[in-house]
Amino acid sequence: MKKSKELWAVVLVAAGISHLSAAQWRVIWHGTGGWGDKNAYCALFNPKTVETTAGTITSIDQITPMPGMRPGVQLEIKTAKGLIPIHLGPLWYLENQDITLQPNDAVEVTGSRVFCVNQEVIMASEVRRGDKTLKLRDLKGRPLWVVTTP
Repeated sequence: MKKSKELWAVVLVAAGISHLSAAQWRVIWHGTGGWGDKNAYCALFNPKTVETTAGTITSIDQITPMPGMRPGVQLEIKTAKGLIPIHLGPLWYLENQDITLQPNDAVEVTGSRVFCVNQEVIMASEVRRGDKTLKLRDLKGRPLWVVTTP
């Protein structure tokens, strides 16, 4: 009888530990948060309006480009023509890139000039700072954060 109680105690403890382990390793998928290439925001990118402009970063801000989207990152750069907002991409993607951008950095931005929520912005496909390049979209404008997904 004693061995039976001990066996049940071991089984219950093991079940509790495996339950805790499963809860600790559970992954919650949130999707692209509105940043998918089939979503309304990404559909704004137009390869026919791609341009390259150079300037100095005046600010780096967290933004929500359209209602319901998860946070993204916007640079504002000062050019000879004035201040231009530059949309980079989703925060969750940019946090994992190996380039550091800061205010006062000189950058060259290539991207599509579009209207997004009553504001003219450049949706960046590439940002260059010195010898470093942050690639964000392919030549057709498809976001690199979705290119590797099936």
